[in-house]
Amino acid sequence: MNKGFTLIETVAAFSLLLLAVLSSTRILVSALAWTRQARERFRLVEKLDYYKSYLSSLPPAAAELAAGAHARCEEGVRVEWRVEALGAFLQRVRLAVVGGRLRLRLVLYRSRFIQAVRP
Repeated sequence: MNKGFTLIETVAAFSLLLLAVLSSTRILVSALAWTRQARERFRLVEKLDYYKSYLSSLPPAAAELAAGAHARCEEGVRVEWRVEALGAFLQRVRLAVVGGRLRLRLVLYRSRFIQAVRP
């Protein structure tokens, strides 16, 4: 009786090993893509939060809060906002942050009356 493996057994073993390695590689590539997308989304959320706070802290007469469209580009991220007057004391600010293929939006309302009453 001969000792060792036949060619068929060797090819089957290599096929199973190749399948396992390729599956692991595909999982790794997917995980890297998800990580990259999560990092990009986090960067956009940080920028969106910064501009929300920035626009909320401005006085009502600031140039950035004039009615109409405004935009800025910083670090490969485009920040756009549109200010609409909803009356004498209320403004709606539609804020959008665009980076790569992702776009995050936020709507905030500013009231001159509330800011005037704050201590």
